[in-house]
Parts: sequence; C-alpha cells; structure tokens
Amino acid sequence: MKKRIHLLIVIGALLIGLLIGSFYDLQINQAIFSEKNGFSLFLASFGGYPAYAGLAFAAGGAYAATMKRKDLHIVMKVLSYIAATCAYLLSIYFCGKEFPSPEGINISGLEPLSYGVCAVIFAGVAVWGYFVCRKGDAKQLWPILVVLACVYVICLGTTGYLFKLIVHRPRYRYAVRLEDTAFYNWWQPFTEYKDHIGHVVNGVTLDKEEFRSFPSGHSGTSMLLAMFLPYASYFFPKLKGKETYLFYGGVLYTAMMMFSRMLAGAHYLTDVCMGALIVIVVYYVFNEFAYRKGFFDEPKNEEIPSTLENEN
Repeated sequence: MKKRIHLLIVIGALLIGLLIGSFYDLQINQAIFSEKNGFSLFLASFGGYPAYAGLAFAAGGAYAATMKRKDLHIVMKVLSYIAATCAYLLSIYFCGKEFPSPEGINISGLEPLSYGVCAVIFAGVAVWGYFVCRKGDAKQLWPILVVLACVYVICLGTTGYLFKLIVHRPRYRYAVRLEDTAFYNWWQPFTEYKDHIGHVVNGVTLDKEEFRSFPSGHSGTSMLLAMFLPYASYFFPKLKGKETYLFYGGVLYTAMMMFSRMLAGAHYLTDVCMGALIVIVVYYVFNEFAYRKGFFDEPKNEEIPSTLENEN
C-alpha cells in the first residue's frame, strides 16, 4: 500500500468537508444533534485511549532503544530518557482529564479515578513497548520513536490549545441553549467569550471549554492513530504488507469520532475536519524531514517495512 495517494484521498475528503461545513455548519448540526447520546459520550470519555496508548508505547520503546544504543552520547541518552518520561506523563494528562470532564460523562470528583486508571493502563502499554522494542534494531527504532513522540506532542498541543486560544468559537450545544443566536463561523473569532464565562444558561454554568470548539482535539487525536498504525509493521513483522488496512482502519475510527463529536453538539463539521487536517500536515512535514535526513534508513541485509509515504 503505502502510497501518497492514500493520504491525498483523505486530505481531499477533509477539505471537501471543510468547504461544505463553511456554508452549512449550523444546518448539519441542527439535523443530527443529540446531546445525551450514549455513543458520543462514550467516545468522548474513552475514545482517545487507543491514540494515547500509542504515545505510552513510544515512551516505553524509547527507553529500550536508548538503552541499547551504545553509540549515543550521554547527553542524547539523558534527553531521550527525559522525553520518554514526558511522553508517558503526557499520555496520562491528556487522556485522564477526558473521562470526568464536560466533554465526557461530566461527573465531578472522578479525577483521581480517571488519572489513576490511565496511569495503570498506560504503564502496562509502556512496559509492552519496552519489551517489544528491546528485541528490535535499536538504530532503526530509536529515530522512529523520537519522530512519533514529537509529532504526538506537537499535534496535540496545536489542535488542543493554540488554535482554540485564538478562535474561541462557541460550541453548538451553547448555541442551542441560546436558540442558535450564538452561532459563529470558524473564521469569526468570538472576542467576547470572557464576558460569558460563569454565566448560567438554562441551568448550565458556562466555562471556558464552551468556547473551544475550533478545531476538534478529539478528531485530531483519532487521526494520529490513523497516521501511526502503519508504523506497527516496524514493531510487529507479521503486519508487514497490511499497512493499507491499518491506515484505513484508523481513518474509519477517526470518521466515527468526528461524527460522534458533531452528534453531541461539541463541534461542527469544520471543527472536526480542521482538527484532522492539522494532524496530517504536521505528520507529513515531520515524516518527510525524517526520511530526507535518513532517520528511517533500512539496515543492510534486513527487510524492514516502509511507512505510509515511502513507497512509490
């Protein structure tokens, strides 16, 4: 598989969705809105676990690969260990806050349980990554793991904070409470959002999360899974040749997440399309840079599966 055409197909579909949503965002959400839908609440609470688990796997793998790299300078080793630790902690931070938040089941006091569950689950995933990568070629796996971790952190930070802090688009569920009078297009920054924080509308106290609709962080996180599933063939040789199925499996999961976010009134079509697009662009830039620098050069006399963009 592994041809650029597959990335272009997905990018094209997302751009079409962004264009359609730019004209019909409000109408689409009006047609499908179901705020208390169990499917959307479940994915909001737990749908990010598969993607964040990939970050924990990369953290454990980085420990193993760094320990085996005798040629690495001590400074690089220390930095790698620090980066791996941060990756594991970030997986807990990003995922742990979703379960009890207004985006999830929205029950206060569950933060200790949520973060504790994530810490245990991702610790197991990190240990799994450690033992898997300890058996592999450290020189081949180390740069892959570093690239994965960097793209994860940059994508999550970009989709989750940078754009949201600039745009402050009110979520659709907020517009509903004001009888659709609070609808703003994605290109219209809502500069008065601070004046609304703390107000009670139809029995709901507004917080800053009600003004972070654009872009969708959940959709970006899911797209990360689609981008990195093909890399599984580096770690599990039996998956070699199945990268196309892994990629589109991740894309299907992303589409499901995108729909669920719109269904819950947490995002519009333009929000979810832009969240996924940002991840693809960041991934592509980092991946191309890594290949041009030879980070993913195959070891001599060994057959290592290529990644999504590397085949003709």
